[in-house]
Amino acid sequence: MTKTAALTPTQQAARFCYRWYTSDAAEPRIPERGLSALQSIVGSPISAEEISQFGRKLRQSEHFANAQAGIIQRWQNRLGLDRAPTDEEALAFILELFSDMDHAVIFDQGITANSSRYERGLISNQELQFPGKMPCWTLHLTIDGKALFLNDHMEIEVGRGDMMLFHPEANYHYGLHPAAEHWEHLWVLFQPRAHWSEWLEWQVLDDGIAYLSLPDGRDVELMEALFRQLLALGTDTSAYQSELQHNRLEEIIIRAKSYGELPERNRLDKRIQGACTYIQDNISEKFSVDDVAVACSLSPSRISHLFKEHMGVSLKSWCGNLRLQQARKKLLNSSDSISVIATQVGYDDPTQFAKYFKKNVGCSPRQFRQSFGAKITN
Repeated sequence: MTKTAALTPTQQAARFCYRWYTSDAAEPRIPERGLSALQSIVGSPISAEEISQFGRKLRQSEHFANAQAGIIQRWQNRLGLDRAPTDEEALAFILELFSDMDHAVIFDQGITANSSRYERGLISNQELQFPGKMPCWTLHLTIDGKALFLNDHMEIEVGRGDMMLFHPEANYHYGLHPAAEHWEHLWVLFQPRAHWSEWLEWQVLDDGIAYLSLPDGRDVELMEALFRQLLALGTDTSAYQSELQHNRLEEIIIRAKSYGELPERNRLDKRIQGACTYIQDNISEKFSVDDVAVACSLSPSRISHLFKEHMGVSLKSWCGNLRLQQARKKLLNSSDSISVIATQVGYDDPTQFAKYFKKNVGCSPRQFRQSFGAKITN
């Protein structure tokens, strides 16, 4: 019989979750090592009391009995025995348990806020997928590192100061960016009050998915402070806890909306819009700055200057980023070979494409497809 002390954090967490999930005990008793393992998995400093509260709500849900029977049927031969599961078995069980969990249990018409940190190589950096069945809205603020949010129709890299807003019906998944070693973000689950609707109209990336980027460091620090105040109110035991939480969240949403308001002078120049359209329409072809300039009725030097002024990057860099974005979508949404995809985004040489991809994304096209593509559902 393997001693508990010899188990890896993944094995400890899987064994604890299985024994609690399949037992008749209403209260999970969490050993300290098991708590540390669970904290590592969720990437959040969740307390034993919070886990107990979650456990009580989970057992009261209509979903629990059927889920419990299915878990026992599929896993009792590997986790119901005294032998330790392998790390692969433990991870597969945990991911199945979380994905099969009734998300409505997480949220009970109040405000739930917390922080999460993902480190490369830890279980917590496994991608999370939300298939448009959340019972609430979700708001993220990245405070360190980078992440990648994507679905069949959109993809966005987020870093410090970026905020993502998801409606309950949003279909997406996210994970640690392939080129990053860590990602830390603050998040809140909530139901918006009726008068918040105008403040929640941000830049739309896809159905139910919106985005904004805070303008500078001081604004990020202020927003982070507001989020942390909201997190701290989660432990408030006063009769006014809910109102205090809604008050703080309302300030976050109002400030976010004010940051998202672009003055007219920052609207995109029509000539730059034309350049972007030309590049998008010809992404699979070989073209030069001269070709873009002719399409926009400008000189090469003028289009280069205007493009950098309005877009913040050179025309060449923007084109390269667009090719990579198109390549990532094709890697996820098609079974075409990497060499075919390279041609589709304007590369005659698949080797050159693979080198450029790895330099800018942080992994090879094949590794990207294996990491993210395996969880895409059409």
